[in-house]
Amino acid sequence: MKEIFYDTCTLQKNEEYKKLATQIRLDILEMAYDKKAGFIGTAFSCADILAVLYGGFLKYNETTPENPNHNTFILSKGHGASAWYATLANTGFFDKSELDKFHTSGSLMGVHPKRNSFNGIYSSSGSLGHGLALGCGVAQAKKLKNGMGKVFVLLGDGECNEGSVWESVMFANRFDLFNLTAIVDRNRLQSYGTDEKVLNLADMSPKFKSFGWDVLDIDGHSFEEIHNAFVQSFKQKHKPLVIIANTIKGKGCSLFENQVLWHYKWPETEHYLRAKKELLG
Repeated sequence: MKEIFYDTCTLQKNEEYKKLATQIRLDILEMAYDKKAGFIGTAFSCADILAVLYGGFLKYNETTPENPNHNTFILSKGHGASAWYATLANTGFFDKSELDKFHTSGSLMGVHPKRNSFNGIYSSSGSLGHGLALGCGVAQAKKLKNGMGKVFVLLGDGECNEGSVWESVMFANRFDLFNLTAIVDRNRLQSYGTDEKVLNLADMSPKFKSFGWDVLDIDGHSFEEIHNAFVQSFKQKHKPLVIIANTIKGKGCSLFENQVLWHYKWPETEHYLRAKKELLG
């Protein structure tokens, strides 16, 4: 794999990302409604991030963790798996018909992802606080092999309450893992309430900077800002990078937005129809 630096986001690319993100949300909605599954808020929250990452940077035949020149993605906030499944299905990793198996008895497509269950899924997650440590290990292995592959880890901001996250932050700085990019889905809502009321993380940027990371603080629903942040990640040469993506939990449907309820609840028919109408415009 040759080293590639991507251009800034064009109007055409912006529209492609928007189309993909909308389809990802529609598929999440279908899965949640049909299978009575929760976590639609956290899945909608990160749909734009995943649309840009997979729509513009990660390709189905260039993401194996074993190859030091391939890029690797780890979903640390495993309860957002429906968004990951929908993204992979819409970008050629596996057939979209597989989404019908979501949350069914005997299926490998669980509410949380399982390692090697489908093409593109190389790590299990669900117990929060582990993904960044896994990412550190993969990034270190690629670096030791002089590989050019990048590692991307998507975390929830509530997940960053876990001490293991900050141990990984220190490890990445200690070993100069410039090939590691963490993305924090900063929607400021977690399972029990707002971030401020549970364990207030306040401004996360200076925390990461104090541990030696480069930091980009962006609008997590601006396709241009997300794209340009990932461009920067491929240019990193000395430090790990964290992208603080400021998002809205449930983004895409006004009914779901900024409501703790939709961390757990699945959409019933009235919710489903309203959300689908909003998404289709």
